[in-house]
Amino acid sequence: MNLIILGSPGSGKGTQAKLLAQHFGLTHISSGQLLRAEAQKPTPQGQKIKQTLDSGDLVPFDMVLQVIQDKLNSPNGFILDGTPRDLDQAKSLDLLLTKRGLSVDNVILLELSDDDSLTRLLKRAQTEKRSDDNATTIQERLHVYHFDTEPVIAHYESQNKLLRSDGRPDINTIFQDILTHIG
Repeated sequence: MNLIILGSPGSGKGTQAKLLAQHFGLTHISSGQLLRAEAQKPTPQGQKIKQTLDSGDLVPFDMVLQVIQDKLNSPNGFILDGTPRDLDQAKSLDLLLTKRGLSVDNVILLELSDDDSLTRLLKRAQTEKRSDDNATTIQERLHVYHFDTEPVIAHYESQNKLLRSDGRPDINTIFQDILTHIG
């Protein structure tokens, strides 16, 4: 089984991806974690990724694919968390998977209002001391999500792969809802 998890900032994508990976024995592919790990390596690619991350820019998708592609051939499947971020990335990912004889089975969308997203992220900023979770940055991330990621949602919905789940309840309720949708 190959899954993608999407949702606005603060919707719980990482948490649900970990739970689904454990439940189904999938490889959890967090592009953000993999990029941060790659940035620690003293390789030309690692240093380029580090410079990009340090500047606050998004890592070019061809570099993201280089970092995640080996994990896509997991024997039990994968769950992608943090990728794709825009329609071009979704199409590139589809093409790469097709070339490897793979496909995405389901795309899980955790739905959360902007107000709920803002509230959660501001709480996370206090508890986890995350400097990137401030009101201005969160508003910008929400804007980017609506502009760039919503077309990805439509892309997978047109392929009948999209499963919608309410991102407001507690972690276990959301997880059980996702399991019900997957079947």
